[in-house]
Amino acid sequence: MELLLSGLAQVLVLETMALIATGLIIGIIIGAIPGLNVPLAVAIALPITFGMTPIGGLAMLVGIYKGGTYGGSLSAVLINVPGTPAAAATAQDGIALTRAGKAGKALKMSLYASVIGGIVSDFALILFAIPVASFALSIGPPETFAIGIFALTLVGVLSQGNMLKGVIAGVLGLLLSTFGVDPLTGDFRLTLGVYNLSGGWSFIALVIGIFAIAEALVKVERPLQEQVMVGKVRLSDPEHRLTAEDWRRSLPVIARSAPIGVLIGSIPGLGAAVSAYLNYGITRNLSKTPERFGKGAIEGIAAAESGNNAVTSATFIPLLTLGVPGDVITAIMLGAFIVHGLIPGPALFEQNSSFIAAFFVMFVVATMLHLVIARLGMPLFVQATRISNKYLFPSIMVLGVTGVYVTTNSFFDVFTMLGFGLMGYIMLKLRFPVAPLLIGFILGPLIEIGLRQSVIMSRGSIDIFFSRPLAALFLALAAGSVIIVGLREWREFRRAAAARGTKTGEKP
Repeated sequence: MELLLSGLAQVLVLETMALIATGLIIGIIIGAIPGLNVPLAVAIALPITFGMTPIGGLAMLVGIYKGGTYGGSLSAVLINVPGTPAAAATAQDGIALTRAGKAGKALKMSLYASVIGGIVSDFALILFAIPVASFALSIGPPETFAIGIFALTLVGVLSQGNMLKGVIAGVLGLLLSTFGVDPLTGDFRLTLGVYNLSGGWSFIALVIGIFAIAEALVKVERPLQEQVMVGKVRLSDPEHRLTAEDWRRSLPVIARSAPIGVLIGSIPGLGAAVSAYLNYGITRNLSKTPERFGKGAIEGIAAAESGNNAVTSATFIPLLTLGVPGDVITAIMLGAFIVHGLIPGPALFEQNSSFIAAFFVMFVVATMLHLVIARLGMPLFVQATRISNKYLFPSIMVLGVTGVYVTTNSFFDVFTMLGFGLMGYIMLKLRFPVAPLLIGFILGPLIEIGLRQSVIMSRGSIDIFFSRPLAALFLALAAGSVIIVGLREWREFRRAAAARGTKTGEKP
């Protein structure tokens, strides 16, 4: 409690509060604009935070993360175009309420459910991170290697029906992480005779390239279309108010969905979209009137929004305690930790306890500010859905180039960013997920060092990975996830092939 109070004193200063508020506003606007996404916003903002204090820079990024996760519901409700993948579940009932003239009701429920889910996630982080970190102190190189493989495998196999492509992208990320200095011997490797590669590929160039530049290239090549114009929504009108019946239907759903979201967030590789769809499906299946869903069920919005926002803080549990990012956004934010000399893992809790306390408190403060800013600014944030893509994506290109050069002061890294942007563009065109690549790049050193140290400990034998229970468990989970998802995708492929054969009159 003493540490938390000291953390509160660090957060409740004008600069930190202003940075949290700025991050929330940016995040909500970015989330509300169809075509943009939270990883893109965090990647663009990352270089700006390098010159700030550790708590200030991370406060801004956390604000963007929380605000962006909620902001996607605005366009989902108003124009049926989810601003984020997680908001797609919200759109199903949100647009139905909008067409019924009750958009304000849907917008308010999405906000309140998001805030409640966020608070549950914040306290889960505070309650469980320290016990997990204490447990993590007892693990060694074999367990570190196994956890890294498990996390990378999960990200790959859960790549929305593209398991093979997800695994390939993750392996490519592992390969990119091996450029530069050998972590154990100090020798240069794969530098191709280029001095600028002696430190490996620039993290900030990779992040901005594969997220911001690649996304901008994909969007710019498509015909520019104006966004659907949103009519004026008077939130004070009676039809836009939440009734006691709305809360009676929604509160039990929120109470169930938020803990499920926390659990999903604490497992690397799942993320907010999985939580939103899972909670929406559970709520619909448990409802006595499932036929209402998709036609304006307010509890459907409550389930999706509380579920996806409950993921936000929980994703930091594996990052802070094990050094394993919980999702792609925390993987990007890992760069901010490293730049400020903060290496996530069990030692962080021992060596930087005051920072951890402030970091915990910051999440709760950010959620409270989220409620105030989003509620007061809702009429203005709605207008973000009107912004045209023809102004957005050229601006992203300029911000990406500027951000990398200002951060690294190197034209080599600018060209590296453009190269990664082209690579990300090609991956997106070929339907390869880019998130596993980044996770592989982040986890590469963790996996490599764990593997090599384990082999040294066992004098060349791999039995060490199977004789230690925790390492064997995570490796078994990794193998099991590949087998289960692989079989499922194979069955879906056979079913699709059979359907095509039936249509053409051929034998399946």
